[in-house]
This record gives sequence, C-alpha cells and structure tokens, in this order.
Amino acid sequence: MRTLAGTLALLLLACPIAGAQERGGIDPERLIDILRENAAAREASKLDRTGDAETPRDREVAREVRRVFASRRVTVNFEATPLAECLDFLRDITGLNLVVTKAAAEAAAEVKVTLRLRNIRLKDCFELLLQQAHPDLRYGIRHGVLAIGLKDEWRTNMRVVLYDVSDLLHRPPDFPGPRMGLDGVKYND
Repeated sequence: MRTLAGTLALLLLACPIAGAQERGGIDPERLIDILRENAAAREASKLDRTGDAETPRDREVAREVRRVFASRRVTVNFEATPLAECLDFLRDITGLNLVVTKAAAEAAAEVKVTLRLRNIRLKDCFELLLQQAHPDLRYGIRHGVLAIGLKDEWRTNMRVVLYDVSDLLHRPPDFPGPRMGLDGVKYND
C-alpha cells in the first residue's frame, strides 16, 4: 500500500491532474486504472504473504518465519506424495506451527507432488511445493501460525490515504512583512 501511495504522489508531482488532459498529461481515470492493474498483478504473483501480518504478535511470528526460511537448507525427495504429507514433513523438520485452511485443503486434496531438491533454501522449497500443488496457494501468518490458504483468502483490507501535496505542486504566496532592523534603537550617551 505504501508503494501505491508513493507512486501516486510521484505521478501527481510529475503532472498535476488539474488541467492535465489539456496539456497532454495523464488522464486521472487512466492513472487510477494503471495503479489498480499494477497492484492486482503484483498481488496475484506474490506467494509470500508474511508481510501482511496485522497484529504485533503476528509480525513477530512473521519475522521468525522469514528468518527460518532464509537460514535453513533442506533436501527433499517427494515422489507422488500427497501435499498434506509434504507439509507434515516440512513441519517436522522446521518445528514451525503450520496450518492449512479448509478451502486450500479442499483445493489441493487430490494433488500428488513430485519434487526432488538438494540443499535448497527452505523458502524456495516451500514456494516450489505450493506452486506445484495449486497455482492459487499462498502462505502467511494468521493467529500466530504459518497458514496456507488460497489467494482469495489473503486479500487484505485496502485503505485509501490522501496526502496534501499542494505545497509541492504550487509555490506558496510570499507575503512581505514589515522591515525590521536596528534603526529604531537609540542609545543613551
């Protein structure tokens, strides 16, 4: 969301919306469409939703999960193995609390995974496993545990934040003040 707001602010600085069409600038409606398309494409391609943790406890767990994912290396040999067994294996070797939402479990119930990897980062192994199991699977932190769900379950509440940048777009008026100096100061001899 911060990126979206930053992008919008930069675009507004580059071409103010007021009268932009007459000057050959960006149409405000088209600008909003471009920003929405960009955000939707980024959202759809992102498997890791740990950055969307909302509570302080979830953010702390998310930091720990990212640390484990980055530091652990694993070797796996899944040959037509059900996704649930693959996740049980990863749960056992990492010690992480891991749950699968009901919708995700139903979507990937019949999926058999074949994955042979040697000495790979846990995060890469986990993402390859999810991609192979179902294209809509995502993972993140909910209620203090690593949760796997469908992408529709990971939609965050978007909020619009408006920032007044008019001082950056227009030069503020210069109101001259009274002349000040030491002319009025008298010294006693």
